[in-house]
Amino acid sequence: MITFLSNISRLATSTAFWVSFVLSVVSYLVLAPHSTTIKQRAWILTTLSSAVMSLFSLPLVAQFAVARGQLKYLTIPLAITDSAGRFFQAYLITDLIMGMLFYRSKVKFLTGWIHHSVYIFIVEYAIQGHWSHIFCLAAVMEIPTFALALGSLMPRLRSDVFFAVCFFVTRIALHVALCVSLVTQRKDVTNGSFGPAIIMACIFPLHVHWFSGCLKGFLKRGNTVEKSVPVTKQPVNTISSPERLITPSISGPIPLYASRALLARRRTALRMAVRARWNQFKLWKAGGRLSEMQRRVRAALPGRDRVYEICQGRRITVFSLSFVTTLSPSPSLSLTLS
Repeated sequence: MITFLSNISRLATSTAFWVSFVLSVVSYLVLAPHSTTIKQRAWILTTLSSAVMSLFSLPLVAQFAVARGQLKYLTIPLAITDSAGRFFQAYLITDLIMGMLFYRSKVKFLTGWIHHSVYIFIVEYAIQGHWSHIFCLAAVMEIPTFALALGSLMPRLRSDVFFAVCFFVTRIALHVALCVSLVTQRKDVTNGSFGPAIIMACIFPLHVHWFSGCLKGFLKRGNTVEKSVPVTKQPVNTISSPERLITPSISGPIPLYASRALLARRRTALRMAVRARWNQFKLWKAGGRLSEMQRRVRAALPGRDRVYEICQGRRITVFSLSFVTTLSPSPSLSLTLS
């Protein structure tokens, strides 16, 4: 342990570390102005680091698959994998520094300070033990992190299914395979040391916990879709416009009963909006004036009985004149009568 702490000073004299640190800081300062929220700024460095480490791990994963799980056949030089480890350490330290300066609310104690500090020592332990190629192979577990980070920066690219599949393949299935390989091949890979296998075994329960939370989220959203949305009656506010009714966003095919409930909610919202505009523009006053105008017009006009008598009198007069005209043979008489 004393030797390990004394050798950690190599981190401060590593050229790869300082180059990675400067590039990380510059990348953040260039990309941060293009982010609109603090949450997006907090994911910038994570996106870059997870992308680099994921791409770097793919050749090692290919060799591991071709060798059928034999770690001793990984042929990438340790100088390259050590530099990749220094890059990851630079990311961890940069993320803490930028977090204190620009997005302190997003740097949590457990997932930020504790997580980053522990991984700085894990990477240093792998480099000093000449096992950095194993760490770089395990860096394939950064693929789901990259998917999550990219979805946070660009919400239209977010895919929960893709994240869950990548998480299971890398942080569950591959994690178990690596643990078994590190135990069974420790004499050829780690000089008989159980250290890397113990570290992998300690991290595994955390991955299982995160994956179970992911599955619970899927089940919760599925139950939300299956349940019908009840129609709630909102009281009408006659002074100000009513609050907008929030309709749940449901992805995938909507059941028939759910669609009917949504239509009922929208009809209720439309009626409330029309009532609010009616009260806002005081259209009820215009309606009262129109009713008063109709009343005055009806008062000025003769009543229904009077109109009926006038019409009856005119009908009798017209009938009498027509009868006399028919009996009169002389046009002059007809003219006189008319």
